[in-house]
Amino acid sequence: MRPRYIRWLHVTKDLSPHTVRAYEGDLSSFERHVGARVEVTDINRESLVSFLETQKTAGLSPASLRRRASALRGFCRWMLAEALVQDDPWIGTNLSLGRARRLPRALTATDLDRLLSFLRLAARIDAEDVVDPTAVGERPHESTTLLAVALMVATGVRVHEVVGLRCRDIDLTGRTVRLIGKGRRERQVFLTNDWITGLTSVFLDVRSSLGLTHPHLLFNQHFDPLTPPAMRSRLTKAAAAAGISTRVTPHMLRHTAATQLIEAGVDIRYIQRLLGHASLSTTEIYTHVSDKALRRVVSDADVLGRFAQAR
Repeated sequence: MRPRYIRWLHVTKDLSPHTVRAYEGDLSSFERHVGARVEVTDINRESLVSFLETQKTAGLSPASLRRRASALRGFCRWMLAEALVQDDPWIGTNLSLGRARRLPRALTATDLDRLLSFLRLAARIDAEDVVDPTAVGERPHESTTLLAVALMVATGVRVHEVVGLRCRDIDLTGRTVRLIGKGRRERQVFLTNDWITGLTSVFLDVRSSLGLTHPHLLFNQHFDPLTPPAMRSRLTKAAAAAGISTRVTPHMLRHTAATQLIEAGVDIRYIQRLLGHASLSTTEIYTHVSDKALRRVVSDADVLGRFAQAR
């Protein structure tokens, strides 16, 4: 039943490929727990609870447990809708899965500056507003990495979003970039200054001169579309070469972008739209990260000082 359900998810649900793969893995784990030959009519509340309790005992994180519960809940509803079972076996399932939530890790301003400086040096592109086309043309591999990181830092895009960018989605005149994000939701992000706009423009020209036929903006050393794993590898190696002791991931750049916006005083609702979060509660986690901004606001307010001055 699992393959049939996964095909149904692909066709009828507006889920990202990553989410569907995760759900398929969750259901595969459940199959191994109950036995591959078990009949759907044998799936009941006890088997569901037993599986989740086993996963919890094995040390699975609360977030992973909640996702596995979500996968099973959706599968049970589908079986009922398909008349494969008479009753939804999930109904009545009650298990505490925990609500622990790790705060996102963000790069410090010093490490971010170190990373960008290293990438600009590797690509032989300085921080001036005018980008030299010759440098981009001579070092397209390094320029690709620089542009990808710059876009992630400037816009907070996810790694699969930045490597999935198509040339036709970029409006240099309007300084906007169209994205298809998580859950196939469409949004716009912005080229925030002359430097990144110029780098993108020059990169598009160089890409055209190379005669690439695929529609994607970013490419690897073989001039094929860049992939998320390749981008993660590039970023990890660049950060290490730049002397950053922390292992840097694309998601850290996304967290860094959000944190910097919070500290700059940008309204959280705007940040929600920029990051493509379906729920404001997802974005609110960044308000717990920005202690620096909190300290500045509280110090400016100086409630106790106001009372002292009033006397």
